[in-house]
Amino acid sequence: MRTTLKTLRLTIVGFILATCALVAPAPAAQAAQQCVGISSGGTVSYQGDCVFMNVYTAYDGRIIVQYWGNKNFDFYQLRWSRPGRAETQSVVRGSGSAGSWWALTGAWDSTPYTFKVQACYSRFLGSSDCTSWSSVTYYKWGPSRRG
Repeated sequence: MRTTLKTLRLTIVGFILATCALVAPAPAAQAAQQCVGISSGGTVSYQGDCVFMNVYTAYDGRIIVQYWGNKNFDFYQLRWSRPGRAETQSVVRGSGSAGSWWALTGAWDSTPYTFKVQACYSRFLGSSDCTSWSSVTYYKWGPSRRG
């Protein structure tokens, strides 16, 4: 009887340890590596985890923020603000190195807008591992006036 109880306890402990090993997060790719651009022979290559963005005004007046990375990121986050408005953060569409784009409608002319983008790796049962924020301050152009 004593041996059976001891065997049962060992079986339960073994089951708990095996379950913990399955649930424990696997080591994720690290996005904490600094992005470094290296120029050689007229071309630039990037090492580390990099996120890039391009901001422009579309013909319909929206401000478009394009973003992409140099690695296979799981998702991107975007923050934006302007004078008199608190910074807003959103998880935006896009993954992988291709990224995607995001549009701000109703933007004011001749007003500075700050856009920040970061790329992230997801972690199971843990915080995401993200790049540093890439930041651009952009002034929306207004329609040209002819007198």
